[in-house]
Amino acid sequence: MASQIVDSAWKVIPMFESRSIPLTVEFYTKKLGFELASVKPEDGESDLFFCSMFIGKKAEANFYFSKVTTENFKPSQAMVGLGTYELDEYYSYLKAQTGVQITEDIEDKPWGFRQFTIRDNDENLLTFFKFLEGGNPGEE
Repeated sequence: MASQIVDSAWKVIPMFESRSIPLTVEFYTKKLGFELASVKPEDGESDLFFCSMFIGKKAEANFYFSKVTTENFKPSQAMVGLGTYELDEYYSYLKAQTGVQITEDIEDKPWGFRQFTIRDNDENLLTFFKFLEGGNPGEE
């Protein structure tokens, strides 16, 4: 019964922490090319406490960020699958951007991924990957 219910799952949205929502929005939109879906201020205040950003068709890679104080901050990590040709192009694009820290250069891994990792302005890690064999979803 449970397996039939969870078969309806259609998306995963990682939740990252941010020390500054405006700086996070700037980094993800201007450096990484993400689109801003929404930002939310705290009730009655102008300070932002939440944002949602995405890339991909139908916002398939969607990330939520919530503001936390520095002493409570915990970096997170996530993986984002890209198309066969786009991965290398995106890597070259990010390498040319100032302010983007690549922590792991692009390479083929023994587990069947070609991947690279960046660190965002809040020390969260994003690994972008493609499958080495069998094709990548969304390709014609």
